[in-house]
Amino acid sequence: MMAFETKQGADGFRKFSYKFKELVGVTYRDGTWVSTNEVSCNEKMSIKVGKCLPEEHPEKWMEYLSPDVTEQTQMKDLVIPGSHDSASFDLDPGSGRANDVTSYIELAEEKFERWFKTQNLDFTEQLKIGVRYFDLRTIKHPVTGNFHFVHGLFSHKTVEKYLKDIRRFLDKNKKEVVLLDFNHFYNMRKYNHRSLCTIIEKSFNEMMLNRKKSLYNNMTVSKITLSKLLELNARVIVLYGSANKCKDHEHIWSRDEVDILWPFTANKYSVVDNLIHEYKNLSRKDIIVVWPGILTPFEDDYYLERMKSFSNLHEFVTPILEIMVKWIKSRPNIPFNIISADFVEEHDFIKTVIRANNKSL
Repeated sequence: MMAFETKQGADGFRKFSYKFKELVGVTYRDGTWVSTNEVSCNEKMSIKVGKCLPEEHPEKWMEYLSPDVTEQTQMKDLVIPGSHDSASFDLDPGSGRANDVTSYIELAEEKFERWFKTQNLDFTEQLKIGVRYFDLRTIKHPVTGNFHFVHGLFSHKTVEKYLKDIRRFLDKNKKEVVLLDFNHFYNMRKYNHRSLCTIIEKSFNEMMLNRKKSLYNNMTVSKITLSKLLELNARVIVLYGSANKCKDHEHIWSRDEVDILWPFTANKYSVVDNLIHEYKNLSRKDIIVVWPGILTPFEDDYYLERMKSFSNLHEFVTPILEIMVKWIKSRPNIPFNIISADFVEEHDFIKTVIRANNKSL
């Protein structure tokens, strides 16, 4: 990059830079003229040069949303990247088949990881590239009694250890909010749910959105804004099963205010139409809605043939990401909210979803 040295005081050149910054794309810093492309986002905000695009800073994208979005947009209207079967990056092939899989799926043990792993990135990596919604399926291990995440196989680590990874990210990124959606449970009784909810609350405690206080003040998960969440330091929203599972835990919300649209197809060309159909048939639309851009390889009786044509789930499902990205970019008249996918790091999926919050584009 070409830089211009100067001996003169910074103030004069800074004023000059303000006047011509939009024309020449440079600003004055430490005795040097530099391109605004090389100025950090925080610097741009402090000296009012250029724009901070949230999608260009995925680790802190919520922090860089415009005030109009953070102060006025309710959670049900915010466009948020999510991952489907978020914890399947760390499945343990040696743990044996878990009982979350329906019995009709006849699959050799050695193929389970290849066909049930929907994510490559761990929780920290997903958070760093912008994921803020996590789809979580939980099981009580039949031998150890510990809670694990599950998708065909058990996760290597316990739920508690993975939650610590999410907590560490939030400790470093003070203006980011995550939604943890615990929506499937296996081998669990009522007292197990109470135990798991206690683990969740201990993992995040003061960071969690208090359900009782929020409802008392007529605030719901779907209608609260980012700015209000940050004001309350409520940066973790936990959605957990039906209302009676953890009703005595005041930081745990039931899933009454969230719905997941399921495309239910192995055909990539049917996903968009199926999602729209599912949305139109929702009984409530004033809630948080998850749009999963996914394919289901086991949706019909041809799954064994599919597994002969494709070596693993990744090879089978990633083409739908390209279709979803094109659909989102086309700006259809669709009230997108959370958009989730498998292998979220591919096809510019995350940036495309974040960019959809800019209604002026």
